[in-house]
Amino acid sequence: MQIQVAENTPVAVTVTGTGQPIVFLNGFGGFKEIWAAQIPAVTAWGYQAITWDYRGQGASGGDTATSLRELAGDLHTVLNALAVHDPILVGHSMGASVIWAFLKDYPAFPVKAVVTVDQSPKMVNTQDWWYGFRGLDRASVHQFFQLMSRHHETLQGLDPAVAQPLQAAEQAHPFFRIAAEELLSDHLRADWRPVVEKISCPTLMISALQSPYFPDGYADWAVKWNPQIQTQSIDGCGHDIMAEVPTAFDGALHKFLN
Repeated sequence: MQIQVAENTPVAVTVTGTGQPIVFLNGFGGFKEIWAAQIPAVTAWGYQAITWDYRGQGASGGDTATSLRELAGDLHTVLNALAVHDPILVGHSMGASVIWAFLKDYPAFPVKAVVTVDQSPKMVNTQDWWYGFRGLDRASVHQFFQLMSRHHETLQGLDPAVAQPLQAAEQAHPFFRIAAEELLSDHLRADWRPVVEKISCPTLMISALQSPYFPDGYADWAVKWNPQIQTQSIDGCGHDIMAEVPTAFDGALHKFLN
């Protein structure tokens, strides 16, 4: 289905199953098909799976968003259009930042739980914060894609059940980074630590032990400041945990939901 989030801006949304809604949020340049392995799992557990492509990305129309706040507003519109209450929000990479922006801008909207996947609440490293993107500091923000290219996003490639639909989506709707420069800049410069410290619903931070992008430690920092937060590290994968080792990811998610 399509939901209008702004004038001439329809976003593609897929709703599968019934029950407690779980809303999955993509990373930068991501496609909703990255969650292909989670949909059958969560629906078998009795949940409803909701996936969607951000404006200007994937199967959605309109221009690419220019900020995380804009995407948080789109999430709010999608939830209202679907009459979703008390959702469980699951965000991978930049999708976690969309969740944090949503929690900041819509504090009265009830959220049942939050799950973030391999994402630090602050991308840029400083003298008092060394859990950001590897090698990224204020001076190198403009060289982000060069830093990113030094690492391989996955450890052993995607699970075949995810790789096929994701590749088809990428071929049908190529992502052009240059059109999303403002969004990326906003993502890189954001500091969501104050939001993370105040999250009031149960939260799970899932990290990859072999993450190519983030060093271990940001989740432990979060637990120290907020008793609502739990952590789970998963072995044998890179950044795309849910798509590389879906069985391990789904097991961690199921345990948290129970």
